Amino acid sequence: MIAWILFGLVVAFLALDTLRLRGRASQMQVLPQAVLPQVAGDSEDFESFPAVLPEDVRQAAIEFARTEDLGLVDLIPANLSTVAALDLLKQVDPKTYRSGRWERGISASEAILYSRKAVDKLGIKEPTDPTEFVSVARRVKDREGVSVDLAVAPTLPAGPYDLSTRAARLRKLGKRPALSTSASVLGYLAVLGTVVWTGPWGLIAAAFYSLQPILVFAGTPLRPKDLLLTSVLRAVYQPYLWVRTLGGRWQSNAEIQQQKDMLASVPSYQQEIERGTDRFYEPRLQACPTCGSASLKQWVHSVDLVQRKPGEFTMDRCVSCGHVFQNPRLSTTGLDFYYRDFYDGHGASAAEAVFAGKPDPYYDRARMVQPFTTPSNWLDVGSGHAHFCRGAKEILPDTRFDGLDQGASIEDAATLGWITEAYRGNFKDFADQLRGRYDVISMHHYLEHTRDPWDELDIVADVLGEGGYLLIEVPDPEWKLGRLFGKYWMPWFQPQHQHMLPIANLKKALAERGLQPVAEERGKAHLCNDFVLSSYLFLARIAPRSPSPWRPAKPRLKALRSAVVWSVGIPWLIVAGLLDRTVNQSIARRDDRGNAYRVLARKESV
Repeated sequence: MIAWILFGLVVAFLALDTLRLRGRASQMQVLPQAVLPQVAGDSEDFESFPAVLPEDVRQAAIEFARTEDLGLVDLIPANLSTVAALDLLKQVDPKTYRSGRWERGISASEAILYSRKAVDKLGIKEPTDPTEFVSVARRVKDREGVSVDLAVAPTLPAGPYDLSTRAARLRKLGKRPALSTSASVLGYLAVLGTVVWTGPWGLIAAAFYSLQPILVFAGTPLRPKDLLLTSVLRAVYQPYLWVRTLGGRWQSNAEIQQQKDMLASVPSYQQEIERGTDRFYEPRLQACPTCGSASLKQWVHSVDLVQRKPGEFTMDRCVSCGHVFQNPRLSTTGLDFYYRDFYDGHGASAAEAVFAGKPDPYYDRARMVQPFTTPSNWLDVGSGHAHFCRGAKEILPDTRFDGLDQGASIEDAATLGWITEAYRGNFKDFADQLRGRYDVISMHHYLEHTRDPWDELDIVADVLGEGGYLLIEVPDPEWKLGRLFGKYWMPWFQPQHQHMLPIANLKKALAERGLQPVAEERGKAHLCNDFVLSSYLFLARIAPRSPSPWRPAKPRLKALRSAVVWSVGIPWLIVAGLLDRTVNQSIARRDDRGNAYRVLARKESV
């Protein structure tokens, strides 16, 4: 019975996956036939990478871009290699790519046509390796008011695809090569299992597996040049592909530069680490910073699970008021050490990818304000890359959004058009300049990072004009699963999170400052991801990671060990996802609680 269930699951998965990929391949736009000769000056607003394209391709791409009002067109050769074509289709849905503001830019890494206006002030440079085409497409697609799309260029010849570059290409797309390979291995083993356990019937699944690329591309605009060979020999080609992918040592120019920057930072990090981490902590508090009670209980003891910088961290909980806080607290020197290379520098790309996820929470935050006011000017404090402002604009298109943050990303957000004005620095430093200018000030997952959240609330109370609103969202330390998962519950996020305020404490602190709470959301602010993120943190701690300035040595057998861990981890992550959709969601709905909460407060007259 189990064998036949496996057979059914394998065939069903192959069928659904084939239909999904074939649907995407069929929806690829095709460049129109070019009208030659070119009219003088007709293409002066457009350039391309590479600079020289076949004239018919260039003319067709310009006509397509003008007709569709596109700032950039990624040109896909019809005879792109099977591996490259499948990797592309797994990452992009042509039906939603152009209109999907939150779909990240992607490229087949062959050719790009763009308008000068679209790339103005973006610092775009000509790609010197395949991954940089993705960087160009992503950068332009992120720009407010610019449309980007993909199109098949039937007469554009595809360049050779070097499998040794595949790992770097996957990393550029935000994929871990070991994780992607593990998923492929599991699928392969599932097909092999049906052949062993169901005999002749299993050969149907094996044939389906081998012929899948042909079924995906036959009759579509994409006609990979090696389609027949890689399909017929897929049973032996896939293991070869795994080896070439995991064994790929080729690095992109960006990775080479990052490696150089990393090595350059190693001596300074080593000197700091050799001096010990004790100097990063202030004296331990004997009383709660909220209510002054001396009744404290150790709540979380952790290490840095994300960056894996050295050090151990403790969060205590006040038995009297429930406030959870880092104790001992990091000093300013410690904060500099642990924040460095997280949002900027070495970890900038990873941080940006996290915030570029689903925009639904951004929409919900903006909608919470709508019943009370339609703001003209909104300031987002601790805005990071300003993804919230980008999403909130869709809900409040007539509102001006500005952002404040210490990182360089806030200035880039202004360049991309996500915010109108960027303030780079501490909130306190801009207080005089900002006073009375905004109808709404928001702090989303900001207060828990601050050394003194009450001081931040004092600044808001001073800056916000009478009748203005303050919107706050923070993790909820009272969430049941937070205690269950211990240090692996992502919102504890040591060592960055220093204060976790229960909602009653925050509302009291607001009221004391003339900021009267008018609305709150608890279950609605919940993100059902606790099981998945906790599992991912656990697996990522076991699986070797890329070197970093504070951990420069490469783990032994890195690729192999990662593949083994994630081969086991992928099925568990699937189970964790199901638990989030069932158990996690059920708890949140039953109690109207979650792993975060929002409070909206109005500034009253004093």
